[in-house]
Amino acid sequence: MKTENFFQFCFDISFEKKLNCYIPAVYVIKKSDKITYLDKKASPEVLKSFGIIFESLDANTKKILTLCEVLRPEKVFEKFSKKSKSAKTIDDLLKDPKLEFGIRQFSTNYLNQFYTLIKQEQFPLSINLGKEKDFRLSCVSTDNSCLETELHFDKHENGITYTLALRENDVAFYPSNSNIELLLNEPSWLIIDRKLFHLQHFNSKKITPFLTKKSIEIPSKLVPDFFEKFIKDIAKKSNMTATGFEIEVRDSILGCSIQPIHDFFKNSYFLNLKFDYNGYSFDFVPNKNRSSNIDLSDLDNIKLIQYNRSETESLFTEKLLKLGLIKTENGFFGLPPNDEKQDPYACIQWIIKNKEVLESEGFSFEDLKIDSKNIDTQKATVEFSKEIKSDWFDIKMMVICQLFSFNFSELIPYIRTRNRLFILPNGNYFLIPFEWMTLYAPMAKLAQIKDGKIMLLKSNFAVLTEISELKDANYLQGNIEYKQSPFVKATLRPYQIEGVKWLLGHYNNGLGACLADDMGLGKTLQTLTTLVAVQEHLEFKRIEDVQFDLFGNEIAVAKEYLKALIVMPSSLVFNWYKEARKFTPHFRRIQYIGNDRKLLARKLEKYDLVFTTYAVVSRDISILEKYNFRYLILDESQYIKNKNSKIFKAINQIKASHKIALSGTPIENSLDDLWSQMQFINPNVLGSYAFFAENYKIPIEKKQDKSSLLELKKLVNSFILRRTKEQVLKDLPELSEQIFYCEMEPEQEKLYEEEKSKARNSLLKTDGSRVDKINIINTLMRLRQLSNHPKMIDSKSEIDSGKYIAVTRYLETLVQSHQKTIVFSSFVSNLEFYKKWCLENKIGFCELTGTTPLKDREYQVQKFQEQVNPLLFFISLKAGGVGLNITRASYVLFLDPWWNPFAEKQGIGRAHRIGQLNKVNVIRFISKNTVEEKIIHLQETKKLLSNSLLEEDYISADIEDNLDFILS
Repeated sequence: MKTENFFQFCFDISFEKKLNCYIPAVYVIKKSDKITYLDKKASPEVLKSFGIIFESLDANTKKILTLCEVLRPEKVFEKFSKKSKSAKTIDDLLKDPKLEFGIRQFSTNYLNQFYTLIKQEQFPLSINLGKEKDFRLSCVSTDNSCLETELHFDKHENGITYTLALRENDVAFYPSNSNIELLLNEPSWLIIDRKLFHLQHFNSKKITPFLTKKSIEIPSKLVPDFFEKFIKDIAKKSNMTATGFEIEVRDSILGCSIQPIHDFFKNSYFLNLKFDYNGYSFDFVPNKNRSSNIDLSDLDNIKLIQYNRSETESLFTEKLLKLGLIKTENGFFGLPPNDEKQDPYACIQWIIKNKEVLESEGFSFEDLKIDSKNIDTQKATVEFSKEIKSDWFDIKMMVICQLFSFNFSELIPYIRTRNRLFILPNGNYFLIPFEWMTLYAPMAKLAQIKDGKIMLLKSNFAVLTEISELKDANYLQGNIEYKQSPFVKATLRPYQIEGVKWLLGHYNNGLGACLADDMGLGKTLQTLTTLVAVQEHLEFKRIEDVQFDLFGNEIAVAKEYLKALIVMPSSLVFNWYKEARKFTPHFRRIQYIGNDRKLLARKLEKYDLVFTTYAVVSRDISILEKYNFRYLILDESQYIKNKNSKIFKAINQIKASHKIALSGTPIENSLDDLWSQMQFINPNVLGSYAFFAENYKIPIEKKQDKSSLLELKKLVNSFILRRTKEQVLKDLPELSEQIFYCEMEPEQEKLYEEEKSKARNSLLKTDGSRVDKINIINTLMRLRQLSNHPKMIDSKSEIDSGKYIAVTRYLETLVQSHQKTIVFSSFVSNLEFYKKWCLENKIGFCELTGTTPLKDREYQVQKFQEQVNPLLFFISLKAGGVGLNITRASYVLFLDPWWNPFAEKQGIGRAHRIGQLNKVNVIRFISKNTVEEKIIHLQETKKLLSNSLLEEDYISADIEDNLDFILS
């Protein structure tokens, strides 16, 4: 439904001597039944005063306003002066014949569009608006039919009398009897007695002799020359009558040709029919039923030929309708809407596809053109050959046609740039089928061209799966046979066995993998089991280090060291080492951490498992890069998400035959995280970062482009295995989550509002520089701290905290009920208030923060897990959000929310995991009417992030983009 505007645009045309044509101007007035005066041109300032937003106008109004702007003489000079170094004025430009021709063509094209829109939309129009600006004195009617010309020749003994008349519907009149302004020559637009007309098939300049007289006398001796020079051409475009001439009638169709017609407003090609009547062709659209021509083959006996349309034309139109075309609203033929697939060339491609059928039905299409370019009508097919060379697919594709063939690699640049027209050696153009642009686009984006062959990384095999001739190539090993090794001292669940088989499949195919199972599903065990299977298939070379059990029996040991480097956050080293000792005791393992690393570095190749941290890798990369590891495994691989970080660069310097990334949250903040991890496991699988940003990140994050999202999913899905707890653990206890909203104390609320007001004044003026971003982080941090406890920003403050009171009451109830509880906070200083409360109330607790020594971390976990008391475990979110197994806790409390919801999800995963027998209750404490509430809202948006490539559409929101919302 169209909204009724309170304003109205009006247009005036005035003659511009320099450009030798009428130039439009646009005015804006308040909506009124009667237009009186036009006193305000629609300048940006005037539009603003009316409250008019250009972007909110309908398409045709925006189009006509743009036309008025580009046709202004100053804008025309600005456009064409770039092609002249010396021109100072538009007069200088017009002295150059080439520029003068270009300006004339430009003006004619845009003026034709202007008059077409004026007529189509019935915009108010005036001509030569006077100084008094009275629209009523110069207005022009625009709701008029198109005009046609009628020529009459009267032959007599002295020569021929030539008369021209104009016809509007059934009314004919002579130009000399009317007041006429010629606006454009061809296409012809004119104003007759203050009525705007479009004159079809005729150059209005040829009316000029008849503006002052009804007819022209042509002496006998000049008749042949006059007809040859002046009449021959216009006779084909006009209705003609004659007296004293021989008349021949032609009304039989000799042939029917199909021609593409470009619809400017729809930006699409439709099909027009032209019926050949042996000398004249009628268009399908019945704008005229009769035409005439002059036969000058015998100048002494000039003959008038009349062409009359035949009813048999309908036979051809019926044939097209039976073949699946429809009549469109613009009067031509087109494909049904569902078949067009947003392809502007769909109709032309349909002709090529159905060429043989159309020819058998009597149609021809010799003049098939797009933008004046001849289109080849031969159907083309593609022949394939392929082989694997190392890590590359070597693909050869040939485009084969009846009259030509060429290498498909020549089309790759065209497919990348969405250019459908490929020039052939004979000068014609090959229309690349729309299906090819879609089917081969992913391959074209990622391929390299070498010696006419298409080179594609083996890790990009997913882009070939839609190409039937290539998807069945035997380049990857399928499902593998797997039986659990006795070396693995654990019983794996079915989904874990599937995970191991998946990892081994990637190992066998030389491809990296990202195991992205939910927290608590046993990624460590699946990885260790995979490594056991890999070692069992190695050649046996190692002969030393025979091991014995407690009874002196020899333990079977693989004779080749596995040499797997496993990198993780420092808090996880003891957990990995313990799990390896428990589940794979035969592995020779070492922790490459601590101050004695230099001594250990010499022997790293003589271990199966080498455990180290991201920090150590960053410091010791000069040592580690000298080794050739069989496996490089990253746990919590989101640690390398920043492509510019020192650790990302260091990790990618380490040489390893096979790679695995482990992460419950492979995408935390943006698609950049995904690129970094894919670059690690399969280098260049997503191209360079610049390529990735241009082709995927920007289209998906900024434009929500679904086709780019689907394409990216296809590229990465083969390398990411993600299962959620809900999918695979039917026996996992229930998880309950709730938000506990806390009222701030009155003095606390007053202080918060003062700080928020300062923050708004400061942050909403930021310009995005580094200083401002630091200011954003610090200021929002201060508001978050104040939401928790005023003492966090002023240790001497006497103001109470509403949240502190609410949390301690809740903890008191849990302790009295003997409920094991984990308490998370992203602020270590916040945990101190609650530890002090425990000490005052003689309540035991465990704690784990970034300052907790590595050797003490395991003790704190074991103490909480194995002893009845303590009941409370205080953990800083950053230090304890990963790698811990705390299945005794049935309550998980978050004292403050963090921007990234996955940090909290990691925390929940410490308790809600395999081995948990109790229902897990998650409580988030949020101070009402604070930045914390806004964080919760943004978390809901960010939760779509990690699943964007695996399940849902992708939405991204940066903190800087939401400052106004956060501080509202």
